[in-house]
Amino acid sequence: MTIKNNVRSKEAAMNTKYISDYGLQTWAYHLSMSYPFDLDYLSPDDRRYNIYVATLIPKLSIDEDSVQFFEDYIRFDVIVGTGEHTSRETLDISIISDDMPEFDHRKFEFEYEKPRKAMVFTGWEKGPVELNLLHVYLTESKYYLDTEIVYIGQAFRENGECLPAEELMSDPMLQKVEAALLRDYPEKDLALLLLEFKSQLLEEIDSEDEDLVQLQELTKNPPLELNNQILDGTEAALINYFKPEYNKKLNDKFPNVEDHGLRYRSATVQIHPDIMGLKLFSKEKTYLSNERIVSSPLLSKN
Repeated sequence: MTIKNNVRSKEAAMNTKYISDYGLQTWAYHLSMSYPFDLDYLSPDDRRYNIYVATLIPKLSIDEDSVQFFEDYIRFDVIVGTGEHTSRETLDISIISDDMPEFDHRKFEFEYEKPRKAMVFTGWEKGPVELNLLHVYLTESKYYLDTEIVYIGQAFRENGECLPAEELMSDPMLQKVEAALLRDYPEKDLALLLLEFKSQLLEEIDSEDEDLVQLQELTKNPPLELNNQILDGTEAALINYFKPEYNKKLNDKFPNVEDHGLRYRSATVQIHPDIMGLKLFSKEKTYLSNERIVSSPLLSKN
């Protein structure tokens, strides 16, 4: 980490106490997607997620007449979408794993739970075995899943502690979003994209000598650990970039990155949705793979 001390006149500073060439970068380190009613698959101790994204995805279903059992895998057709916008893809799914090498799917009955979109095998001595269609499709499909962002919210308390899944499911704002989507988009399904963010500082600072004390205070504890200020700024950057439909409808306005007191030249956010096979977009923006969402909170104040 390098600090550059450039001597300049106060006139050249243009009423700016200091100009920081530090950039704050946050990126989605871990992503998970689930239907809201399936969030309990997450352990109560799994509190890694900082931000949730309510999305609309095509309805997925298994063509039950297409299911075939083979020794090492199951084959079935996934129907994507409804009505005139329907497509079909055949998937071969292996359910043999290191955790249950002795499980033979051919020996057990299964039921397809339509509301949960899951194939559940029963009768095994160690309990039911489940194939979650959404998780299987994201892992095995050769196509990107159209994923429209409609709301972005926080998955943490005021003290910065991440919420367990059961509390996220009871979030009043999320419940409002879900009710609105059921009314406005019955042909689509609501899925939650859960994001765990990490942060780092990008190097180099330009400063006037008189501000070294303040800059040293800023940099002596680089924010490698997330705090509420960084998460608020990250959420604001995402909302301002995508301008989700229901952030506007339910909150009336979009938050500004500069409102959160971030003292950096820029704040950069990356999501990496291609890791999960997602095509992310909103009515305002389409997110390109690994695109950097850049805000300049310090400069916008000047």
